[in-house]
Amino acid sequence: MMKQPHSLPVRNPTVEEQATKAQQHTVWRQEIRDWLLAYPFTAKLVMRLKLVMVVDTRVPTACTDGVNVFVNAHFADQCSSALRRFVMGHELYHVLLGHFMRQYGRDRLCWNLAVDAEANYRLMLDGLSMPSDAVFYPAQAGRNAETIYQWLLKHPRPEMDVPFDLHGDELFAPASMDGGNNVLVVDPDFAPLPVDTDTARQITEHWQEIVMQEAQQMSPGSIPAGMNLVVSNIAKPQVDWRTALQDFFLHRSGNQLTWSRVNRRFFAQGLCLPGRQGKSLSIMLAIDTSGSTRRQLPVFIAELQALLTCAEHVEIHLIECDADIQRERVVNHVQDLQDIGSVEGHGLTLRGGGGTDFRPVFERAKDVMPECLLCFTDGYGRTPETTPNFPVLWVITENGKAPASWGQVIHLEMTYN
Repeated sequence: MMKQPHSLPVRNPTVEEQATKAQQHTVWRQEIRDWLLAYPFTAKLVMRLKLVMVVDTRVPTACTDGVNVFVNAHFADQCSSALRRFVMGHELYHVLLGHFMRQYGRDRLCWNLAVDAEANYRLMLDGLSMPSDAVFYPAQAGRNAETIYQWLLKHPRPEMDVPFDLHGDELFAPASMDGGNNVLVVDPDFAPLPVDTDTARQITEHWQEIVMQEAQQMSPGSIPAGMNLVVSNIAKPQVDWRTALQDFFLHRSGNQLTWSRVNRRFFAQGLCLPGRQGKSLSIMLAIDTSGSTRRQLPVFIAELQALLTCAEHVEIHLIECDADIQRERVVNHVQDLQDIGSVEGHGLTLRGGGGTDFRPVFERAKDVMPECLLCFTDGYGRTPETTPNFPVLWVITENGKAPASWGQVIHLEMTYN
């Protein structure tokens, strides 16, 4: 993050810049109308977004909050017709794919690259021209952002890749000053909606309704390939296990991410920060150490880590078990989970590996009384006959089965569309 001096002056857009904003708004709105001829389905959806031209240090290119698309007017003035369509399509896909509600606590740069790659693949399927420096990883073509993110962690290349726009925590940090004059340009028209987790989900559901309404009016075969994937997923939804995991925590932790409006006192630091609302969270995590679970453990731990980072404080009672409890410890720092999920053999080593019996785990949970118990397992093991009086989530590995008739169940999948 670029650090700025503490006494940087702040100015509003000049009269000339306001004129550029108005002129570019007219140009871009006409572009969208022209786009209707070649891509009516996409263009109609783009028209549902409010186009807002700004001159603001925090928006070097473009960004969206799910309702508005903010475009830097100076950047807009340099765009060709093809690039204008790419920008609007790119932001639209961020909205339709729910990218602004999926970051959680992930590394910001890697997440921005991952969602750009997912969006750009859809644009390629739609036949849109992309800039030569657009983020795209052929080895990850067709994968979702979460899968690409995990791949990027193992194949980092930040010195080569630059995300087109920004999403998630610290959404709009100044990338450059006003023509090198060390002045922060602040446009009152840049007023992204304060979106918490529930609102973000409502926006996504609203867009799903819009997509289906537009799809019903289209003739067969007239929806571009990338957009058709969106339509198909809405028509026949498949709840990703990551979404189910997020919902489980949100309903129990009370944690929310809240975006605040711009506060000038943070400008000197070059930051526009979201607020966090949450509480301390106590969970018990029981890991079945049988050999069949170890391949998928890193994927689950990485997702759990990202979710728990959003809580103010986490206390994790970590239990390694097979036929009995082999080891128990308390983890107070979410980052310590990374060693548990390591596939390189570094850090913490899981103990056990025999047959599985969850009854000792549940007896221990009665003493600890966590807010929830997560059991990572293939499902082949003995469980208590009676339902416990605390929430239980069974995280079942691929080809596993639910071990009990009670508790919530999510199934991990190792391949994604």
